[in-house]
Amino acid sequence: MVEEAEDKRFTWLRQLLEWQRDLKDDAEFIESVKVDLFPHEVYVFTPKGAVKQFPLGASPVDFAYSIHSDVGNHCSGAKVNGKIVPLRYELRSGDTIEIMTSPNQKPSKDWLKFVKTARAKNEDPPVVYH
Repeated sequence: MVEEAEDKRFTWLRQLLEWQRDLKDDAEFIESVKVDLFPHEVYVFTPKGAVKQFPLGASPVDFAYSIHSDVGNHCSGAKVNGKIVPLRYELRSGDTIEIMTSPNQKPSKDWLKFVKTARAKNEDPPVVYH
């Protein structure tokens, strides 16, 4: 079993070396590694550089609720990499997310159509969607 695990690691390392040799652009290499290593997850950054992990297809609303329930409940908009995006935007690995809030904003039933995380879907105490 130990030999089998080592064989898998060496195969993986050989694949990485092949990709690096074949892909001349470093950014393209990093992107291919991220996609192949973590196909069902995305890793994004807070404005201060902290890394957060989400399921594939997660949105800025998922991100907002991961920060704090009040941030999620009052999420009125989002910026991704400095540009305003719709709340249904699908996060991509490497994105930097900034959430805009408003004290008058309340959760919307429409959010349930695109949020992926349990925390965003089932806020405790339960969120009253309008």
